[in-house]
Parts: sequence; structure tokens; C-alpha cells
Amino acid sequence: MNQQLETSLDQLFSQWQNGICPGVQALIRQSGQTLYEKSFGYANLEHQIPITSRTIFHVASISKQFTVLSVLLLWKDGRLDLDDDIRRYVGDLISFEEPMTIRQMMNNVSGLRDQWELLFMRGIKINDAITSEDVNSVLKGQRHLNFPPQSAYLYSNMGFHLLALIVERITGQTLPQFAKERIFQPLGMEHTCIRSGYQEIIPGLAYSYQDEGNGTYYYNPLNYSLYGPTSVNTCAEDLSRMLDEYLHPSVIDPHIIRLMKTPAVLSDGTEAEYCGGLMTHKLEGLTVYEHGGADAAYRGHAFCIPEKELEIIFLSNTTSRLMSRLADQAARLVLGLPEAPEPEFPVEHPQLLPARSGRFLTARPDDPQFVSVTEQGGRFYVEREYGLTELTPTADGGWQIGTLEEKLYFLEDRILYRFPSRFLTLKPALPCPEDFLEAGTYLEEETSMTVEFAPADGGLSVRHPRFGTAVLYSAADSPEDAAFSFGPDFTMYVKRGPEGLILDGYRVRGLLCRRV
Repeated sequence: MNQQLETSLDQLFSQWQNGICPGVQALIRQSGQTLYEKSFGYANLEHQIPITSRTIFHVASISKQFTVLSVLLLWKDGRLDLDDDIRRYVGDLISFEEPMTIRQMMNNVSGLRDQWELLFMRGIKINDAITSEDVNSVLKGQRHLNFPPQSAYLYSNMGFHLLALIVERITGQTLPQFAKERIFQPLGMEHTCIRSGYQEIIPGLAYSYQDEGNGTYYYNPLNYSLYGPTSVNTCAEDLSRMLDEYLHPSVIDPHIIRLMKTPAVLSDGTEAEYCGGLMTHKLEGLTVYEHGGADAAYRGHAFCIPEKELEIIFLSNTTSRLMSRLADQAARLVLGLPEAPEPEFPVEHPQLLPARSGRFLTARPDDPQFVSVTEQGGRFYVEREYGLTELTPTADGGWQIGTLEEKLYFLEDRILYRFPSRFLTLKPALPCPEDFLEAGTYLEEETSMTVEFAPADGGLSVRHPRFGTAVLYSAADSPEDAAFSFGPDFTMYVKRGPEGLILDGYRVRGLLCRRV
């Protein structure tokens, strides 16, 4: 590697090269050779333990490819068929009527509602010690899907929970045991395991630190006691052994690799972006296979371009940067490709205004999301999960959110939230009038969630037994919809229906909530 390229790659990680901060483990390989391998920042801030090439990271949803691979190994053994109805294996957990196949779950076209929001509705918090039995309990209650299987693509962690369970019921082994014997050991992934419980000690594990862009890092605990959609713990060097198989299968059957790299085709003939535990897209005409991961403050991305025999793995223990964006930037540098285009402004010739305080809400069809801006002593701050982050004006008329790669642009009737690769539009959030719905207690039967709506200061409050009380808001220009939020993980739209309220979240749709 020439010095100029190395310097350019180093600059991608400049944020983690000064002071005591969390950071990243980076590995770039091409044609079987290591081009770049460096670590930046600290695995443990309390004891000031640096990240090294042997540091272990929880890689969150990057785990999904290993769950799919486990299923495909059993398929190759002749112990299941990918187009089997899942009731053949887990019928005791299924209450919905639609037939669903193993293949549809591993392609994320099943229509299954996602487990996390269903758990939150039941009163389980993201940092609780969530178990597989907790997931089974919400699965058993589901009588409807988000959509008919194969008709649409929507990411669902629940499908990978079921895939893990199918592996266990067929083999009599736990998924951690099966993956160790059939995947990790054959591939030489000596530092990799699936963590089955939060109580397990993982030698060399990096701690998880939230970065809100305000100069302070916050410990963000991860207490999962479940696996399938998550919970692989590994390092970049080990992960590269899996990416090697996507380029030149030598340990895993090539037919299995082809299935993992084949995008799902929807019932209308369109091709989805999801394959079997992998996502795919084009980078300047080149086919990319990749998957990201995000749990607590862990962030990771595994990325390969078979045509160029290029592998990129970035694993981090903080939320400072978008790993998929960093992987894209690194690939462009290595391959000499043009810089990524900036996301297009969704408004032509916007009249940008100074920052102002207020609460803002997305409108459909975007997923429900609130942004709160507050003013203190003439300065403006965004309310983040762990505290306030100051807004600073930028030359283009926007306002950067602390040190994060995120900006706000204030317009007369909305704000634009710019992420590294897209914009989100939010309208002023207005408290719903008291007559928006009939006050009282409402029950969502499939999750057994009860919420109480009550008049409050001329509007309506919503109370959840575990999460407390929030205000019901509607977005300007969308008075027929309302939304409430109990934090970034649990925000839902509310719409009136003929039989009650219809609740829509991020990856759960059309839940009926009746007054009791």
C-alpha cells in the first residue's frame, strides 16, 4: 500500500486518534492479502485498555449470516427443505394463518413483525436481560403479519430467532454449539463464539459506549440472553475468514454460498436488497455483499466486492460514525473510485432559517421519529437519549449536532435532518386535541399491552405501565395521525380505525388497540 492511500484511510478514523475514547478495529484485504490493519481508541475507558487486533466485539446483526449458514448446512445434510412451512418445526409457536417458509424468513420477506417493538409493547426494556423465552412469548400472540409473505421486504429479527430455534430442534444442540462445530472451527475462527447469555465472560471483549456528540461517552450496557438475529462475538481477522468464502469458497459448499448471495424476488417480480443473511447493492457498477450490526453502542460492518476480491471489516464500540458509510468511503479509496455523492436536498432552493426550539415529528410514510430542540441561554441543543448536544451553525446554513455526522436545517414549516447518506423531513409536533380519541384504557391483545389515554393540559397523555407517561402529538399537516414516544426504541404512530386505534411502529404494522 502506498503512503498516500494509508494516510487517506487513517483520516477516516481521525476522531479516535486523540485522547481516551472508544474506537474501531479496521481490516482491509484484497486478493487474499492484508492491505490495511489498524486499531484506534480504547476497548475499556475505565481501565484505559486499547483496542487491538485481538479485541472482541459484539457484532449484532452481522450474526445473521451465521444463523442462515447453519440452516443451509442442515439443508445440505438433507435434514430440512428451505420451502418447508415453518409449522413443521415450530408449529407450537405459530398463531397466524398464513403459510410461511424457512427461505422467506432468511430472506426477510416473511412479513413477521419484529421482536424488539413487540417486546417493548409488553413492557420489556432494551437493556433488560431479554431471553429467547421472552421472544417466544410475544411470537405466540401474533395472529397477523405485517404483510403476506413474499409480497414485500421488511427487516425482521423475529425470523432469525425462529431460524435458530429450527436448528436447535433438528439437531438437539444449541445454536452456539452447532455454529462452533460446523462453522467457526472449520473456518479457523478461533476467537469467535455466539454468546448465549449476558452472564458469560468473553475474554478481550470491548465495552459499549454511546457517543451523543457532546464530548462525553456513556456506558450503554448490553444484556441480551438470546441469539439468532444477534450475539456473535468476534474480531475482524476471524470475520475475514467468512468473507473469504464469499470470494472463493473452499470450506463451505459453493452452492450454499450462492444461495446466501441470491437476492429475494418478491411476488410482483421485483428484486429485494436482502439475500440470505446478507444485503446487496451496487457501488459504481460493482456488486457489494454486506451486513451491518447495531446493538447498544456496538457498531460494525462487513463488506465485500467479489469482482475486486476486496474485503472490508470495521468493528466499533461506539456510535460516533456510520460504519456502512466508512466502509463505502474505504472501498472508494482502495479502488480509486469517485467520492460518494452527497444526499440530495429534498427541497429545491430552501429558505433556511436560524435554529429554533420545538418538537418535530416525521409524517408518514417515514417511520415514526421525534426530534426535540431546546434553547438554553441563547444556545440551542438537541435532546438525545443520554443528554443534550449543542447545535453549531455551519457554512451551508445548517446546524451540526455536536461532533456527529448529522445536521439540522430549519425551514419555516419543517426541519430537515441530514444523516451521512439521507435526509429525513420532520414537521412541528402539535399536542393532539382532547377529542382526537376517546379517553380511557386500550388493550392490544396480541402483545397484551395496555395504554391509558387521558386529558392533560388541553391535549392527551398516554401512559404505559412500564415506560411511564408521554404526550400524544400529531405532525403539522397530518392531523389524522398522532404519535407517542417512550424513547428512541419505542415510538409509534396512532390512527383511529373503525374498531379502535391502529398502531404502527418501525417494523411492526397494523396492530389493533381496542378500548376496554
